[in-house]
Order: sequence, then structure tokens, then C-alpha cells
Amino acid sequence: MPVLLAIGVALLLSQASAPPAALPAGAAARLARSLEEARPYRQHVWRDTRPINADGTVTAYIEIPRGDRQKWEFSIARNRRLIDRVLPPAVGGYPVNYGFVPQTISYDGDPFDALVLGRALRGGALVRGTVVGILHMEDEKGLDSKVVLSPVIMGKTVYALTQADRARIAAFFGKYKAHEPGKFSKVRGWGTPEEGLAFVRQTHEFFRTGS
Repeated sequence: MPVLLAIGVALLLSQASAPPAALPAGAAARLARSLEEARPYRQHVWRDTRPINADGTVTAYIEIPRGDRQKWEFSIARNRRLIDRVLPPAVGGYPVNYGFVPQTISYDGDPFDALVLGRALRGGALVRGTVVGILHMEDEKGLDSKVVLSPVIMGKTVYALTQADRARIAAFFGKYKAHEPGKFSKVRGWGTPEEGLAFVRQTHEFFRTGS
């Protein structure tokens, strides 16, 4: 890699390591709408589930099981998953369980994305995991980072985020919107568990101060 390009990449990743401290105006407005949509429910998955647990694990709601080509999305207004679209066979199924961290609002106005390693998990399940990294991304709506979690068993982290995992996940998320006109996705790099947890805390703070 040329020296100037290497310096540019390093600078980009260093800038991405800390979560921005301000929520874009559009995302703040989306949070207000989402809270209003959740208001009729006495118990709401996104609004009422704790994001960070006493043992330091992070909670994730599974929208899409590993291997599924159906793009399920959680509807805040309906308090459940709905199918948004189906990915083309050329794109393939999700290489990792995909969902979000409750009581968070990210920079695109949606709950903060979570990727959960390991076998396919049931859609609609709530799981606890240890933060093992973060995937820094951007798309047509702006910053689109995703925290990476490993399930825990008897208090022990089950999976490490391997180089093979990173290559497989990055390859998928780098192309999964290529067939959608006007949309794009770009993988910016990977961050540490500490960076991942910082993003969870910041996006939860956005939720807490806005609710």
C-alpha cells in the first residue's frame, strides 16, 4: 500500500474510533417519531429492554438469523419484525446474526445495529453478548457502524472475532446494497471492543436524553 494511502486509511480509522457526540437533526426527529409510535404499548421491545446489563454484556434483538436472505426489520410501530425485502441469490444470506441494541438511536435515526457471532439464532430473540469489536461503515444515510457481539455461556465469551469472520462479514456488507438504485454501503474498517462499547453507550445516551 502506498505510504500516503496508508496514512489516509489510518487517519480515517482513527477518526471513526470515537463515536460522534452529536446526533444529526434528522435522527433526533426520527427518535421523537419512534417514541410516539411506541407509546401505545405497555411493554415495548426497543423502548423498554435494557441495553447494557449488570455483568457488562450488551443485549441484542435478533432481526435476521444467520443465513437468511429475507431482510427482516423491526417495526417500532408494530413492536415486531416485518419482512422488508428479499436479497437476491447473488448477494446470498446474511453471514452473521443481525439485529439492534434496544434503547439506542444511531446516527441514521434507527436503533444501533448489532451483529451476533455463532450459529443462526431465532428471529425475535433477545440475546446477551460480550462486545468483541465494531464494524465501521457508512451508507447513503451516513455513518452506519455495527457493534459485534459474542454470546456468552456460563459467563464466558464463546466466540472470538477472527480474521476469517472479518473478511466474510466485510465482503457481504460491502456489496449487499449494490443491487438497490441510489443506495450504497462502504466498509471503513474494524475497531476494538472498547470502541464498540463506546458506541453502544453513546447511542444509548442519545436515546436516554431524547426520551
